[in-house]
Amino acid sequence: MRPRRLIQAGSLALLYLGSLAATVRGDEVVLVPNSTVKGAVGGRVRGAVQTETPTEVTVKLGTTTISVPTGEIVSIKYDGQPPDMVLADLRESSGLLSEAADLYKKAAAAAAGKPFVAQSALFHQAKDTAEVAMADPARAAEAIVLLDAFVKGNASGRHVVAALETLARLQLQKGDVVAVEKTIAALEKQPQGADRAAVLRARVFAKKGDHEKAISELDRMIKNSPEGSTRQREARLAKAESLATLKKFAEAETDVRAVIKATSPEDVQAQSAAYNTLGDCLRAAGKPKDALLAYLHTDLLYAKDKEQHPRALANAAQIFRELKRDDRADELLQRLKQEYPQSPWLTPSRP
Repeated sequence: MRPRRLIQAGSLALLYLGSLAATVRGDEVVLVPNSTVKGAVGGRVRGAVQTETPTEVTVKLGTTTISVPTGEIVSIKYDGQPPDMVLADLRESSGLLSEAADLYKKAAAAAAGKPFVAQSALFHQAKDTAEVAMADPARAAEAIVLLDAFVKGNASGRHVVAALETLARLQLQKGDVVAVEKTIAALEKQPQGADRAAVLRARVFAKKGDHEKAISELDRMIKNSPEGSTRQREARLAKAESLATLKKFAEAETDVRAVIKATSPEDVQAQSAAYNTLGDCLRAAGKPKDALLAYLHTDLLYAKDKEQHPRALANAAQIFRELKRDDRADELLQRLKQEYPQSPWLTPSRP
């Protein structure tokens, strides 16, 4: 009976994935909240995707063709996308990034003849591998190869800006300043890439110890960015890190708390980065208990972020050690070793 039940369960899973893939009638472009794109219904544009570029996606709705700015797009669900694409998306949403990357690779192979589907699958394979590499440097070389190949093969596609930004983040974490500067230069030339390049360039200045120059660049960007935009948020967090290094603790904390307040609690990547940055600022200001609360906030609510979660665990463990709570420190370090065995945050000298 048991093998039969397993077969039945597997069949049901395949039927479920097939039904999910079949629910899309035409291509479905999912828009950011409060988007004002013409032709959208319920935050979505349904039709047939005609073209994709770094700046826009054109969608045919009956006899009408509309343009959707890429900055307004959260995702696209393509008509007839492979079941592996649906399953990969579910794994990605659950934080199972290695599994998601493998499934996206399969989806790309199965999407022969559907260039937009294949391109999206290859991008997500590279991006998820890069996110894994943020916590496991042993995967960095693989991720860089995938991202570099994607950028070269899809230079006119809608994902190229995000791919270049992800590549630069990975190179910056490795400390490969020469490589990251080349990537930033390429990103800067892309439509809508200048703002992302500016934040990354400021982080390079900070990496070199030139925090005053970093802050100057970031202030200019904050001023010229729309209030509450992603670029402005990232610039504020980068500025706070440099302010804390310069011992301007009150100003740094104010900036980070403003970001937290202005960001949706459901935005995992934004909130985890903000709370970890807040922890860094408070710790530098000599407020270890307040810093501990910030890091534990990331651990409790935003553990899906595989780049920020090990950072939170490592810093919280260090503070528990300073507070003579060796039991809690050992507990967090054990979790760090189990969940992120190759993480650079396991290095004792890591700040």
